[in-house]
Amino acid sequence: MYRHKYHILPPEGWLNDPNGSCYFNGKYHVFFQYSPGQPEGGDKYWGHYESPDMVNWKYVGIAISPDMEYDCDGAYSGCAYVDDGTMEIFYTGNVKHPGDYDYINEGRGHNVLALKSVDGTNMSDKDVILVNADYPSDMSCHVRDPKVWREGEDYFMLLGARTRDSKPALLLYKSNDKKNWKLEQTVYADEKLGFMLECPDYFLLNDNIVIAACPQGMNHEEMQFQNIYESGYFTMKDSQLGDYCSENNIDETKSPDRVLDELLQVKYFTEWDMGFDFYAPQSFEAADGRRILIGWAGVPDAPYNNDASVAEGWQHSMTVPGVLTMKQGHIYRYPIRELASLHINERRCEIESDRVIHTTSESWDLLITEIGASETVSITINSDVSLTYDRNTKVCMLTFHNNTGSGRGVRKADMSELPSGGALENIRILFDKSLLEIYINDGETVFTSRYYPKHHDDMTIRFEGMAAEATYWDMKEAIS
Repeated sequence: MYRHKYHILPPEGWLNDPNGSCYFNGKYHVFFQYSPGQPEGGDKYWGHYESPDMVNWKYVGIAISPDMEYDCDGAYSGCAYVDDGTMEIFYTGNVKHPGDYDYINEGRGHNVLALKSVDGTNMSDKDVILVNADYPSDMSCHVRDPKVWREGEDYFMLLGARTRDSKPALLLYKSNDKKNWKLEQTVYADEKLGFMLECPDYFLLNDNIVIAACPQGMNHEEMQFQNIYESGYFTMKDSQLGDYCSENNIDETKSPDRVLDELLQVKYFTEWDMGFDFYAPQSFEAADGRRILIGWAGVPDAPYNNDASVAEGWQHSMTVPGVLTMKQGHIYRYPIRELASLHINERRCEIESDRVIHTTSESWDLLITEIGASETVSITINSDVSLTYDRNTKVCMLTFHNNTGSGRGVRKADMSELPSGGALENIRILFDKSLLEIYINDGETVFTSRYYPKHHDDMTIRFEGMAAEATYWDMKEAIS
């Protein structure tokens, strides 16, 4: 009843972080944390989907199993590096030693393991790259989620970390052969970022350096940091690096990654998504050079639930791939254009206050443009979930009713300081049986949330306080 038609989801069992996302040998690959047969989670494997176009996805099977002493308690998250002509996977092997341990500072092994594939499917034997003894002595046992990239003749690896006194950190390693790694820098982040940084990413977007990570343990506020764990990015222009280094007394001859300890502060942190269900995103480069981001449509340890999908034998999914663009230092995330290939049964209409669109489709795409000025704008689906925007406060709010959010309540986003200046220009809503992705102003603000309507094949969409143009499409099946 609630299984998606065009979002990646587990064949059965549990899914979480996207792993090893890449374009390789003419296909797109998304691996994912997978607990087969265990919808409430369990031993972690890597599942594997592939696609020719980032739209039509085929499940390939289990790619990595926890089958050796260095990953016996789980093949945890990691990345794929493909620039040298081979798919090279780096991931965290989790080990929990038996005994009376806290598994934070003692009793856990977090090892970086590597393997290769020449065809994207068949994997080589595993190599052990780093173990706990290779990490600084002030780090806890929580060091994980390698991200590997190249600069010139050198390779770099970024690892998320938690110090022994529970402060957030990143570890930067350097290598000339991707086998022998030397610690280049320990990055101690702003303590306001909580106790742990995980799932790090590093990439360039136009002329901007982007560091992404998932802080755990931040203080929650009404308009930001509203989930139990957050997901976001820090950004800096290459052209500003000299001034930045000068202002912070940093040697500007150093590579941009060497300014991480100054950059990783709450005041430079921007969240990827303002909804209830977005975490651990991973970026990769498409065949045409676009930077693509895909995330887990879920959050670990959340106080709300997905009991409706668990009852069907599965839990969690991915967001649709989104293309990243930069405007005035802010990153926009918007569904890839290829998603239009799933559109059928197009309808266009004028929207006026109290206008209602009725649909019997289980999965659809709705675009609202040319939104006229009004003090308050509201879109309500089935009297279950509403999106409201107040032009005076410039606050957008997503609210669940009738417990169709399975414990999800309210999420808010202050749009006043964004490039749009708080104006409401357009809204796009993707619905896929039990998942909502809402993109405001071409992805300037995004809300991703699970939603469990009682009748998802008989829905009404009501508009209040707005005059606009609307285009609606039903969506075809794209997951096999």
